Amino acid sequence: MNHSTRGPINWPEVIWISSIVSLGMLAQIGLQLGIAAYLALFPVMAATKLNDYSLSGMLKAFYPIVLVACAALLVNQLFSAHPAVVWCISLWVFDRARRWADSPSKLGFILIPLLNWFLVTIFAQQSHFVMIDWVRDMTVSMLTTMVVVRFVCLFLSPPKSMPPPKMPNSPVTYRQRLIFVTMLGIGLGFLMLVNLVSATFCMMPVIVAAAQSREEHYQMVIRNCLFAHVGGCALVMIFISLLAGQHIHNLIYILCLGGLITLIAVWISGSRGGTRGLHSEAMLGTMLPLQLYVSATDLGLQNIYFRGELMFTVLVILVICQGVIYGSSNANINHRNQ
Repeated sequence: MNHSTRGPINWPEVIWISSIVSLGMLAQIGLQLGIAAYLALFPVMAATKLNDYSLSGMLKAFYPIVLVACAALLVNQLFSAHPAVVWCISLWVFDRARRWADSPSKLGFILIPLLNWFLVTIFAQQSHFVMIDWVRDMTVSMLTTMVVVRFVCLFLSPPKSMPPPKMPNSPVTYRQRLIFVTMLGIGLGFLMLVNLVSATFCMMPVIVAAAQSREEHYQMVIRNCLFAHVGGCALVMIFISLLAGQHIHNLIYILCLGGLITLIAVWISGSRGGTRGLHSEAMLGTMLPLQLYVSATDLGLQNIYFRGELMFTVLVILVICQGVIYGSSNANINHRNQ
């Protein structure tokens, strides 16, 4: 069996990824959305994770994200004066999602919607942002990404990807549900009590790690997030520092951003196995802080550093939680057999 993590670069795939991510992110220059993060999230998802690029296929992949955000918004509007009720409903949502996700494909399907639940809940509780504008910007970002993908399809054929292997469904145990709800509940409760809105974006590794039933997969999540998101913040700081403020000129920023995206796309295309997934996650970990914090009036270096610091802190906490979750070797064996 060939265990190589590198292979030949598929240049049409590189151009495909670069075109979708670049055009999606640069749409922010014209749209000027208040919440720009989704013009990084949706294009990266479309370029690296989708297999069906028809309008119905993309809508099927994207609409749960918007639907969950609308549900979270409704809950927060109805119970805005009772945060404890919002927290309890959130625990119920987390448990229902984990019970439903009894296969790897379903597990991957719930991650971004659950992150969205966190984002809407925390911003509704802790900020003065008009949340209906949040949902509007998210919907506009989704539709813009779909238009970009169909536009790119006029000139390029979507890369052929192997469908993921079918994995058997396995019942979700009470222990797995308890771990998932406890970790997410503690994270949500902390963020609802402490005014640390920027830390909400760092909940993704908590959601992914809490969903793992095996210790080695839990460790892999922590390692991949360290490389992809903390490393992504470091890469963005280097990128912005090299631009030396010239990013305010649209042409220079477009060319440099396109070059950075193409570089990461080359890493993705030339990777095999788990390394490909790591580089795809690094694309998101790099593009999100770029889209969130860099503007014509601010290099965003302080915010990007703070994001990396918060993400590293979250990963350290997850390492500590690993000992609590998996404990002794006997507990390890029992947990893996469940």
